[in-house]
Amino acid sequence: MVRIAISSDNHLDVNQVDPRAALEMQAQYLLGRGVQYYFYAGDLFNDFTQTRQYMATLRERLADRVQVYYIAGNHDLLQHAPYTLTENLADPGYLHRHYVDLPGTNWRVIGNNGWYDYGFSAYRDDPSAVRQWKRVYWLDSEIDQPGDDQERMDTVLHQVVTQLTAARDAGKRVLFLTHFAPRHELLAPRPAAVRTPRQERFYQMINAMMGSDRLAELLEAAGNVKDVFYGHLHGIHPPLKYNGVTYLNQAVGVRNKRINEWQRANFAAQWQARLRILDL
Repeated sequence: MVRIAISSDNHLDVNQVDPRAALEMQAQYLLGRGVQYYFYAGDLFNDFTQTRQYMATLRERLADRVQVYYIAGNHDLLQHAPYTLTENLADPGYLHRHYVDLPGTNWRVIGNNGWYDYGFSAYRDDPSAVRQWKRVYWLDSEIDQPGDDQERMDTVLHQVVTQLTAARDAGKRVLFLTHFAPRHELLAPRPAAVRTPRQERFYQMINAMMGSDRLAELLEAAGNVKDVFYGHLHGIHPPLKYNGVTYLNQAVGVRNKRINEWQRANFAAQWQARLRILDL
């Protein structure tokens, strides 16, 4: 048996959490619960350098007792994250486009940062309108990429096909780690506060940046994918089983003067409550 733990969307800088205190708390908790592999599904800092440093320090703190792997979310990609680096980083803990086989089991954990293609939005057939809105209102406009969002999502899908084919050829069952939502059914219910045309437009534009159903279609068609761990969507999102694949969210979320997405009184309690631990 192998014990794994999964977390995402800790947003340490946005939540104004002391990184040193958070790291020590997480290290002690993982060790205390007998976790052997810790997987992180993106959005740790608004700076990829800080995310990399944190994960490297956590790996060092845990030594060989807990193996640590991570992918990047959109917040991680805002600074010090050129596309060529984030796609090709040679970091033993960076799981984007890579995998780890869990010893003594037939499980393979595949990682891919993922992306979005506007498919969750009523504006899916008007990508130019979404791009224009994104340039004005959405922080992802600062992220480096060579093409548009549809092209980036096409690249993700090609990568995932390659990853899943290799796993099938190796006879592996798959756990998949990504940041963005793989199915529109995972979105929170429509907020009652969305009433005016302007509110509706913003709601639809935000949904455009949440994920892609095309990723779920690939994962469900593969036949060897059991669980998909994703982040990006904050709040409580119950597990969803669709075509034999279970989608699981373990985002910590944000608490500040304007927003409170936590169900616990402090970061440590919220992280521990949202941490997903599985025995395989």
